[in-house]
Amino acid sequence: MKIHALQTGLVKVRPMQPYGAPTIFHRFGQLLFSKKWTEWLPIYCWLVEHKDGPILIDTGETNKINEPGYLPNSFLYRRAVQNKLTEKDELDVQLNKIGFRPKDIQRIVLTHLHGDHVGGLYLFPHAKTQVSRKEYEFASSEKGPGMGYFNYNWPSWFAPELLEFHERAERVFRQSFVLTADQDIIAVPTPGHSIGHVSIIIHSAKVVISGDAVFNNATLQDE
Repeated sequence: MKIHALQTGLVKVRPMQPYGAPTIFHRFGQLLFSKKWTEWLPIYCWLVEHKDGPILIDTGETNKINEPGYLPNSFLYRRAVQNKLTEKDELDVQLNKIGFRPKDIQRIVLTHLHGDHVGGLYLFPHAKTQVSRKEYEFASSEKGPGMGYFNYNWPSWFAPELLEFHERAERVFRQSFVLTADQDIIAVPTPGHSIGHVSIIIHSAKVVISGDAVFNNATLQDE
């Protein structure tokens, strides 16, 4: 079992995103008046070399964000997020560094559908893609774009398999979805950052790939 962290650029956000804010007024205050940003944070996705074939968890960000119209040009969005990305950060380039090509990836599991986790989807029209039903239904609704789901950028062929969690306990989680026949890789619901966010448990590696469920050790301990 090998797990590769693939970095697809950097992002900088307001402190309220990783650390929270006590009220909605504090959140808007940061957006409108604060000069504080987090440090530059890596945008990761993960390649798991499993015996049944490589599994890609999320697809990272894409250099298309530098094209006019790809991201919202609203005042509030520009106050909330900054990105740093070039063509050299694209996922196909990162895969090539570890000896893989997009066509080698037959399966993708998405922790959630925010833009910086699905930007590289366009590289994988041939792959089976899985995401939670709750996440997909909300993200593809009319409310989606206003909540960070830029569904107008999804590939026209995007039709993922929708995960329905079973009443199967997995450690502290009451529900889960078994992703591999050997029951080594398990998806569990971890809503909060997004309505249908999931995390991926890899038992043999003693690893949890948690998407954006937590940003650092401090917030993990607070949970």
